[in-house]
Formats: sequence, C-alpha cells, structure tokens
Amino acid sequence: MTPLENVLDRLEKVRRGRPGQWSARCPAHDDKGPSLSVRETPDGAVLLHCFGGCETADVVAAMGLQMTDLFPPRDIPANAPKKIANLLTASQALELLASESLFVAVALTNYLRGITLTPADTERLRLAAGRIGLLNDQTGRTHA
Repeated sequence: MTPLENVLDRLEKVRRGRPGQWSARCPAHDDKGPSLSVRETPDGAVLLHCFGGCETADVVAAMGLQMTDLFPPRDIPANAPKKIANLLTASQALELLASESLFVAVALTNYLRGITLTPADTERLRLAAGRIGLLNDQTGRTHA
C-alpha cells in the first residue's frame, strides 16, 4: 500500500480535485466539510494541510499514523540526486520543509530525553536532513 492509499483509506468524505490532490474531512477536529487538503508529491510523499488550523502532526496522529507513514520507503541510493524543489510549487516546498523540520525536531527531542532512535528512525532522520538540504540547495543558498 502506498503512503497515499494508506492516508486516503483512513479519511472520510474524500473528494478528488486536481491531479495529485484530494480534499477530505479532517480527522483531528469536528469537521463538517472537507477542510483537509491532501497532495501527493512526484516522489510519492503525502503532504497534508488542514484549513481549519490543525497541525500536521495532530492530523497524522488522529489517523493512527506516524509522520514516517507519509513517505514511501527509500529504495534509491542515498547519493542519487533529486530535484525536489523544482518539482514543487513554493507552497508545497514550504509544506515539505515544515513536515521534515517537525520530524527532525521530534527526533531531537526524543534523543535529548534519552530515547534511543530505532534504525528506521535514524534512516528517516537522514532522509529528512537530505530533503531539507536539497530544498536549500535548490534555492541557490550555500550551507552554513
């Protein structure tokens, strides 16, 4: 099952919009209409945005998922170049940056609390750092 299928199967009142985009009721709040935007990126990642103001992490948790479930398994070499930012709109790039940054922040918080990262979490952290780096590289900025 793809990340998109996994997400859509857990939502109610799903409507397909433009290609690669859906709307649905947000599971994180008492939603009467479809306030949740669901998008699939070219690499198979799922981007979520609640227009009711819910945080992505809250939406994911309400579906019984983890942030890592929004991304496909990594089956390409770590050194293979990707042009994420060129394939995304500015809004999508910012959403991706926000979700990757959230994952990094959660991993760091767990680490600082003495919670050992699993090998899967460590690999996902590398993926998040790589995606943030690629977004940065695509803006033409240099690393500090």
